Amino acid sequence: MTLDDGRVVSAPLTTRLRAATAAARRNCEVNDLGLNLHWEDADEDIGTHYVLGVPEEELEVFAGMTDEPPNN
Repeated sequence: MTLDDGRVVSAPLTTRLRAATAAARRNCEVNDLGLNLHWEDADEDIGTHYVLGVPEEELEVFAGMTDEPPNN
């Protein structure tokens, strides 16, 4: 995933993405205001929090979707 500032972040491929063709892996859509990634051809969805390595709740606070910080 390439961020707006040009940094590239990645995460290990899921089982479905490992089994998918390279073309299927390239066919990715960003959904839900940038919080989810969807691969139609691989029938896979993952949250951007997985790629960024942060808890989902923390990303939602950062995105302004909630004012509540995650409980530690």
